[in-house]
Amino acid sequence: MRMDTHDDFVAARRSSLVEEFGGGARAEAAVDRALGRCRRGWRRLEQTTDVEAHVRDLVAEELERPRRRRLTLYAVGVLALLVAGAVVVSLLPAPPAVREEANRVPVPWFADGELHLADVVVSLPRAGSFVPLDEGVVIEHEDGSLLMVAADGDVSDFDEAMPEEPAPDLPPPSEGGTPGDRRLDVVLAPGGEPVHLMEISLSRHEAEIYLRQSETVRRMFLVCRDRDCTSIRRVVVAGADVRLR
Repeated sequence: MRMDTHDDFVAARRSSLVEEFGGGARAEAAVDRALGRCRRGWRRLEQTTDVEAHVRDLVAEELERPRRRRLTLYAVGVLALLVAGAVVVSLLPAPPAVREEANRVPVPWFADGELHLADVVVSLPRAGSFVPLDEGVVIEHEDGSLLMVAADGDVSDFDEAMPEEPAPDLPPPSEGGTPGDRRLDVVLAPGGEPVHLMEISLSRHEAEIYLRQSETVRRMFLVCRDRDCTSIRRVVVAGADVRLR
């Protein structure tokens, strides 16, 4: 259908286009926007284009525009959330390094920033005092918070009070050390056997062997095979900050 002017086309076709696209305010607004986009260059459209089809395409595009805008805003929002989540994750501290290693001592112990459990060693350079709990330990972080380190090395927050573990009232073993060795601490293994942490005397004969093996060897565990320490197993470890609690 040819119209001499844009206004002629609007007067003749606006109402039918609104009805064709469902009627109502939404259809009216879409038709008006589409017709407005055709005003400039109308004469060229009349000469080169099927105006009816072109206007219908524009109306359909206008009706689709709010949905596309909502999808765009949704996509932008999702992207923003993903970016924010990635930033938060990047700022979280990495979980402690864990490696498998059998503990030669039947109780947890700490040295050189590493916590030794039964089957794993957990890197915790900022760890303070700790107390065994079940098969793991509760450990005090340097910021005062409490952490639970499970038997597999998994670390989580601990919301209860620090468990108490009083030191057992036991004398140093009469066998296994020398008069120059100094006991630093003692704890009881789960089976009730005492485990003594000793500082090796540099005057003892074996000290020369230990120090040749490593300049950091200064500590030794005396692991009693029974509560009376009638039989003792020695475990020498490196480090000057070895502790049992």
